[in-house]
Amino acid sequence: MKKLFRQFFVRHSAGRKLVNKYFLLRYGSSKKYWEQRYRRNGNSGAGSYGGLANYKAAFLNRFVKDQHVKSVIELACGDGNQLNLFEFPFYTGLDISKTAIDKCRTLFKGDASRDFYTMDESERIVKAELAISLDVLYHLVEDIYYEKYLFQLFSLAKHFVIIYAWDVEGLQQMHVRHRKFSAWIEKNIQGWQLMQHVANHVQIGSCDFFIYEKEIEVLDA
Repeated sequence: MKKLFRQFFVRHSAGRKLVNKYFLLRYGSSKKYWEQRYRRNGNSGAGSYGGLANYKAAFLNRFVKDQHVKSVIELACGDGNQLNLFEFPFYTGLDISKTAIDKCRTLFKGDASRDFYTMDESERIVKAELAISLDVLYHLVEDIYYEKYLFQLFSLAKHFVIIYAWDVEGLQQMHVRHRKFSAWIEKNIQGWQLMQHVANHVQIGSCDFFIYEKEIEVLDA
């Protein structure tokens, strides 16, 4: 019975909205949730530590090396733990949490190849060759922040965008809400194409990588 009840809410937009509204009222906005979490000495979650962190870092380090990427920007860099594993020539980290950014600035103090800004400091942010989003999309429970985030992610990338997330439609549970982001990107982001979808074979049930590439503009002769 519970399974049928859940399937009903997943399949019907009105049901999804009702469940999403309930959890939003219960857990608060995305920004409030993460700021409070970091202030209470919480971390970026299991995905930024251990085996999954190593897997993601190895994948991204290989991509950056193979594509000769010189600059990377990450939207929602979190506490900076995963950054310790990245081998990027130059990296810029952004986050909605000022506490998280302060932690990153302290952790990488004196490293000129690493910059950190809050989302409110957008006027100081410079585009990078590659923009990455790791375990973020399903934590953006509000439609307005979710869409704004995706627009910003692609606008800050010169050549590539890599997203690590679940590409499924689902109900919100606590501070997590899954969406079919590939369909949204295809409909709303112009000038980009899905270059590769890399399934995660390291841990069953974990996210996949989605690599987007900016389309080459063909000039009229």
